[in-house]
Amino acid sequence: MTRTILILTSKTGGGHISLAEALRDCLQDADTTIEMLDPQSSFFHWHYRLLSRYALWLWSTEFQFLNTPQRSHFTHRIFARLVAKKLGAAIQRLQPDLIITTYPYLTYEVVQWLKQQKMNIPFTMLFTDPKDVHASWLTEKRADATLAPTNETYEQAISAGFEVKRLHQVGWPVRMQFVNTDTSQRDETLQGLNLDPAKFTIFLQGGGEGAARFGRTVERLLSIDPTIQIILATGTNYSLQEQFKHVSNIYPLSFTKDIARYMAAADVIMGKAGPNMLFEAVTLGKPFIATTYIPGQEKANLAFIRQHRLGWVALTIDEQITLLQKLVSQREILHEMEDAVAKYQQYNTNQTALIVPILEQLLQPR
Repeated sequence: MTRTILILTSKTGGGHISLAEALRDCLQDADTTIEMLDPQSSFFHWHYRLLSRYALWLWSTEFQFLNTPQRSHFTHRIFARLVAKKLGAAIQRLQPDLIITTYPYLTYEVVQWLKQQKMNIPFTMLFTDPKDVHASWLTEKRADATLAPTNETYEQAISAGFEVKRLHQVGWPVRMQFVNTDTSQRDETLQGLNLDPAKFTIFLQGGGEGAARFGRTVERLLSIDPTIQIILATGTNYSLQEQFKHVSNIYPLSFTKDIARYMAAADVIMGKAGPNMLFEAVTLGKPFIATTYIPGQEKANLAFIRQHRLGWVALTIDEQITLLQKLVSQREILHEMEDAVAKYQQYNTNQTALIVPILEQLLQPR
């Protein structure tokens, strides 16, 4: 008998979508139909894109302003009305056997709609913060299962009053391409990019904005040492691609869904301290260098990186250059961090394996 799972997510940033895709990869089989949906209006997508590109301080202010139980609950009540029509239409059409969310403003909203319609569909929430859970996640405690992907988030949920029997400490799931990537293919991948397998290799997340400033940063990193080379993930930033297309010791990587093998070819991963990229690096056994973060939303991730020794925090170009010079000249520093990452990698793998049995239990006939 075919089962249907509805995964609710948000296009406001890639993190919510990446987690939804990770869950889809874990649950997909011949007997399961999975649909991913963002029921928000295009206004919210436009709002996020505008603020994340041109007014990050305002996005941070909004994030922190709503980080209280009272304001969060008020916002949930508004969102419940805004998404009710599209959300309800999807549930009525799919008649899912399980609903999962990776977005905080599709938690209370779902439970309220199901309650009003008197529909008994199991509902699961997956926190999307590794250290400090935003108040918007902690408002709704009626889910059949809440998945806390780290010990820190589990303890925070306990303190917030979640029932132990419906709260599960799991791991941080990543897309299956990162789980299945063969790291032994490093040399072959680098040679295919016309890069030297013997050189210290950085996978650097370029992002889509700030091409001129970021370009100068890349040039300074390349000047550190002739033995350094960079796989530069430019995404859809075509100006960065053109700028470095013919520069030696660098490969500008345009947008691709098959990104795991390129990250696996590097010695370190550098980029914004978003949790999904961090845990993708951990899954590949690669130390992470946090170069920037979204104020408020991602600041706690820096402490998480330090606490679990998953890499380093280097927020200025001078700090990055000093760190990379040490890693190139003193490889034992890199190897010590790789050992620390490997320990957390094994822990996270074991904890992540708990997710599917928990969800399978919810899918059993009641």
